[in-house]
Amino acid sequence: MNVSASQSSSRRLLVRLVTLALALAAGCSRGVSPDAVAVYDGGWITAAEARSYLGSLDRRRLRTGAALDTEQGLTDLLGDFALLKILAAEAVGTPPAPAALYLDPRGSLLVGYYVERTGKRSHEVTDDEALAFYNEHLADRFTAPEAIKLQHLFLRADRHSPEELAALERTILDRLAAGTPFADLVSTYSESGSSTREGIVGPVYRGRMEPSFEDAVYRLAPGRPGVVRTPTGVHVVVVLEIRPPEVTPYEAVKQQIVNAIMDRRNEAEREQLLATLRSRHAVLDRSGDPSIGPDDVALEIGDREMTKRQLDTYLAARTMTRGNVIGAEQNLRQRLVDELVNSNLLYLDAVERGLDREQAFIDRWELRELRRRAQLAEQQRIEAWAQSVSADEVLRFYHDNQARFALPQRFEASYLQMPLGGGPPFELQQALEGLAAFAAAANSDPAELERRCAEAGVVYVDMGWATPVDAARIGPEFQRRLLAMSGPGSTPVFEDEGWLFAILVRAVEARRPLALPADHELIRDRYVELRRNEILAEIKARALEERHFRVLSTAVFEAADAPG
Repeated sequence: MNVSASQSSSRRLLVRLVTLALALAAGCSRGVSPDAVAVYDGGWITAAEARSYLGSLDRRRLRTGAALDTEQGLTDLLGDFALLKILAAEAVGTPPAPAALYLDPRGSLLVGYYVERTGKRSHEVTDDEALAFYNEHLADRFTAPEAIKLQHLFLRADRHSPEELAALERTILDRLAAGTPFADLVSTYSESGSSTREGIVGPVYRGRMEPSFEDAVYRLAPGRPGVVRTPTGVHVVVVLEIRPPEVTPYEAVKQQIVNAIMDRRNEAEREQLLATLRSRHAVLDRSGDPSIGPDDVALEIGDREMTKRQLDTYLAARTMTRGNVIGAEQNLRQRLVDELVNSNLLYLDAVERGLDREQAFIDRWELRELRRRAQLAEQQRIEAWAQSVSADEVLRFYHDNQARFALPQRFEASYLQMPLGGGPPFELQQALEGLAAFAAAANSDPAELERRCAEAGVVYVDMGWATPVDAARIGPEFQRRLLAMSGPGSTPVFEDEGWLFAILVRAVEARRPLALPADHELIRDRYVELRRNEILAEIKARALEERHFRVLSTAVFEAADAPG
């Protein structure tokens, strides 16, 4: 080894050690905790606080995923945590105290902690039990019915006279016989939503189309066009493929079965626990009593209560609707009421067990509060920054980036929602598809739709004009499916967050560019939104510099706790 290089390395190490010793000494003289891993004027971060904070982060979002394993990555994360503490200390204002049964943020967090600590258990499931479950549900869960894929051209009876329908049918068949591609005829004549997909439909499982239409198309010879006439119009159909019933092998679904059995046992234990808690804490539920007034008590659990007015406000917020809700509305309301009662019972039990005094929960709550106060102060700083920006600066940025200034896309939509677990998945999907087709029909009767929804346990929600943000509040897959809609129509039935959905879109409003002078205030708001990340980076850099933030050690994990 080069002697000079070795001496230089030793000097650098000595300088670092001296600097660290001086920082620690200075910290101790100001009353800094002896296990501090970072300090700033007015505060510090202990190793335990750092572990708690870093453990709360979603590691999949830590840039490359290696931030916890590098000195610079940990330094940046400790800086983020220091900023939280600095901002939280300057936050003013607290949220109003909620009504008792709403559960304040601390109560909600305690219920989550309770479920995590005492909830799901790993119930051993034997191979014999799993195989017996498979055989019992072979037909309804693990066998896909016969399916058909077809190309479809539809002429609507409500748009043409009988004579026009007959003439169009002859023209289409003559052009097919002359060799015109079916897809070309679909794009020219079809009045179905499938026209945007060259008329291709399916594969669709048997039993999920209108019975008389389904029987007719299954009688057609594959590859040869046929005509099916129904009360709604004329269908020209080419059967592309008929798939036989398909059985899913046991090994392919074994783990799903084991999970289903464990979930069933966990649910049984949860129901037993809730029954015990109901008998321990007096529960009064008058939510369905039409005779009570707005200020009468609708729910009471022990000494906690909620008036009918408060309950109606809570339920309106939970359903997140701006339009009509029909069908199983009362069923949905009762499910939400039951959830509210159950969460309060779990909260009371958690308090009785002393879980709210456990250090792990206290750490979690303090971090949650720290984030809330920091976000409040962060927003106050951003608002102050926005007020200081001149109109000329906003306009210059707008003219240089006009493509980024637009109102979001909107959808005039409604949706049908059905809980999973009420029957075999194929049957539930079939029922929802039938209701979606009825709801989407131009001449569907609202009263009949309401009757059918109530009978099937389905909720129909009119969202009015909804944005992608509104859709995200319902579920990620719901948002993705809605954004995929480019015009009026309906989505296939899909699953999201434990529910089955079908979305019906009446109209789509494209992103609208903002323009002066009408959109002056919207342009200013958008300018702040576009600069937000840049502003936050400036806030962090300035706050840490002003407070002389220093990292004393990035060894915040003990060997047993090191991320792997």
